[in-house]
Amino acid sequence: MDASEILDRADMERPRSPQELRTWALQKCADFGASPEGKRFARSGAELPKKFYDEILPLSIFALHEYGSRTDVLVQTHLGNDNFDAKIEIKKASGPQAIFVETTYAKDGYDESLRMEVLTREGHVWLTGPVSVSGLRGTPNRFVSVEPEAASHTETVENYLQLLEARVVAKSQVSYGKDHVLLVAVDDYRPLVQDCDWQLLDQRARSLISRLRLDFGRVAMVGMAGRLFLSYDLRVGEGKNAL
Repeated sequence: MDASEILDRADMERPRSPQELRTWALQKCADFGASPEGKRFARSGAELPKKFYDEILPLSIFALHEYGSRTDVLVQTHLGNDNFDAKIEIKKASGPQAIFVETTYAKDGYDESLRMEVLTREGHVWLTGPVSVSGLRGTPNRFVSVEPEAASHTETVENYLQLLEARVVAKSQVSYGKDHVLLVAVDDYRPLVQDCDWQLLDQRARSLISRLRLDFGRVAMVGMAGRLFLSYDLRVGEGKNAL
């Protein structure tokens, strides 16, 4: 099978229960990792794998955390250009309730794409250290290199928190509505790997959210490793979390 056939737009937008969505997402991750061609496609930055990793994968973590094995909940990814990335429909006796999810991934996409070029070419890449780039992507004189350089954990966490805060601030400049959830995908593999890092994130998030005019009913932060979960209800002005 051609690697580009791993993802199909219609299949990506099919409504699924939270458990079905998570199972489907994990299977797609396995499909990508099953061949060199699949790995290259996953790292290519093409529209569908980017949507999958940046939006659907964190959505699958969030939905399973929120609703578990419930079958009265359907989660549908939206790949269009509206102001939501997914719709969650909850069946109720009074009629279905719709919740809209807008997702942002707290990462430096450009830095990641350059490191992915090195990973694809050499089979390994340093996660820290300065990146050098010359030439245009896809041309013969293109060359990207990463210089190995250790970074202190404190510095890594602070830089990451500033990046995360910038992603949330950007969402404060758009109107959404109280039926929308802002889902922030967080890297808890490397920068926020320790429990004390999560506590610091919670403190910074509360402070930031209290200062911003966010047009959401709620902000949720999910760790891509599936361990971290923070939730802030903006409708009552109180934060709550489950670490």
